[in-house]
Amino acid sequence: MIIEELIKLDKPKRILAAILTVLVVSCICYFAIARGSVVKLQAAKANYIGIEAAYTATENQQTELSNLQKQFEEKEKQLKETQQQCFSNTQAVQFFENINAMVLAYNLQPISRVISEPKELVTDKEAKPPQQFLKMQSAKIEVCGNYFDVVDFLDELTSRPQQVCITEVHIALGAGEKFNPKASFKIVLIIDQSKDMEK
Repeated sequence: MIIEELIKLDKPKRILAAILTVLVVSCICYFAIARGSVVKLQAAKANYIGIEAAYTATENQQTELSNLQKQFEEKEKQLKETQQQCFSNTQAVQFFENINAMVLAYNLQPISRVISEPKELVTDKEAKPPQQFLKMQSAKIEVCGNYFDVVDFLDELTSRPQQVCITEVHIALGAGEKFNPKASFKIVLIIDQSKDMEK
């Protein structure tokens, strides 16, 4: 039917109609091809946005992981510093065994030494951990000698790398004494049993 209509037209109009037909078909083909490219482009853009979001999320996780790593290293450092202030079982035994020798080194006379058994160190009974490594051990000491020697001896005890707590200090002259007071005090140690397990 279209061909019949074209035949009725004179030659210049037929050429014009043919050109217009070719242009219309070309435009339709172009838009069909371009539409496919646009769809692909939009899909690629959406994919890119997804990848960018995933990359940003991964980058944020990396930052969080880095922060967690720093916090972990800081806590580990604090734990090591705290552990250095504690005695191991072996160190505590040696410390208490050497007390009398230390007393004599300061020209003091040992009178008595009563060492307690290690006890669990519990700060909060309700929040007690399932495995307790920290213990507390104490010794009640009595010595006699020059006041300044007693003070020097107590300074020696508290200047150790591990923390030694001195409590219940009583220094007084005995009956008839003028120069050599009797001193009694309690030594408290914190023992970290995990230090022995590390060896």
